[in-house]
Amino acid sequence: MIFAVKALTLRLLPMTKMNLLSLALVLIILFSLTGCEKIDHLANTSTKAQVIGFVTEKCFCCWGWVIIVGSDTIKTEQIPTLNLSESTVFPIIARITIGSRTIDCSGEMADYYEIKEFTEIK
Repeated sequence: MIFAVKALTLRLLPMTKMNLLSLALVLIILFSLTGCEKIDHLANTSTKAQVIGFVTEKCFCCWGWVIIVGSDTIKTEQIPTLNLSESTVFPIIARITIGSRTIDCSGEMADYYEIKEFTEIK
């Protein structure tokens, strides 16, 4: 009887450790995916920026204006008072007021922000 209990205990012990390890791994992955929120230091700020282009490809996180703000790149679907034409020359230096983030592209590409004000600097 003692040998049977000892054998059973030795068989179950590694399985229990494996289950605990698996559970810990799953929890770590879940916390890392859902527990981190981006710090949105660009939202609701006014700053100097460069509009460097317009992407016409219609796909998720592709289409729109591409703007460099400091060392960050953002996108927007529209810029007040700025219209794309054949004579548009990039980069366009401007002072912009950035609103809230409108589309989160999850690090794949630049996130989209609302542009509240746009003043071209000539």
